[in-house]
Amino acid sequence: MASNWRQLMPTTDAYWMNRILFDIHHRDDDLHRYKRDPDAYMADVPLAPSLKSAIRDNDIGAMYLAGVNPYLLRAHCLGLRIPESVFLQSLRSVGREGEH
Repeated sequence: MASNWRQLMPTTDAYWMNRILFDIHHRDDDLHRYKRDPDAYMADVPLAPSLKSAIRDNDIGAMYLAGVNPYLLRAHCLGLRIPESVFLQSLRSVGREGEH
């Protein structure tokens, strides 16, 4: 069965990552709080440090592989003005890793 994710069912981690991306781009003050201090913004979120780092560092490929919704990833890139070429290259690089 083909899937956007490595998991057939999104994990709890994927839920929290999706929730963070949704909130920072859909709730009025959240984007400003996130930009000011991403680590403080995510302090109370029950995610492993590596997953929080993927969000903070805008590691699109790692977020995608962790189960983040591709539409939320795209909105995240648009909201933070991450160039489309960076977005696509990150996805392509994890796609190539999965081919081996």
